[in-house]
Amino acid sequence: MPVYQYEDTRNGSVVELEKPVAERDSVPGYLKRFQVPQRLSLVGVGEPLDNPLGVNQTNLMKGYYRQEQKLGSRFKSRYTPDSIKRAAAKRS
Repeated sequence: MPVYQYEDTRNGSVVELEKPVAERDSVPGYLKRFQVPQRLSLVGVGEPLDNPLGVNQTNLMKGYYRQEQKLGSRFKSRYTPDSIKRAAAKRS
């Protein structure tokens, strides 16, 4: 669930509230939502830092594995194994 930042118009402080998107504007009248948040946090999107393959290569391989499981022998990548390895090495 997203965290939204609001300015308290009574004293100028910043308030952070965790709300569903549909309810982000259902707050007391003295709170004004920032259109652009002052900071951005991403939670649960990374791999452990001790991952020897790196985040990008692991996610790339997970994506290919999912496609192979979904499509079986019909799955054909338009990329060669060497080009995939080079792309993963550049992003790591």
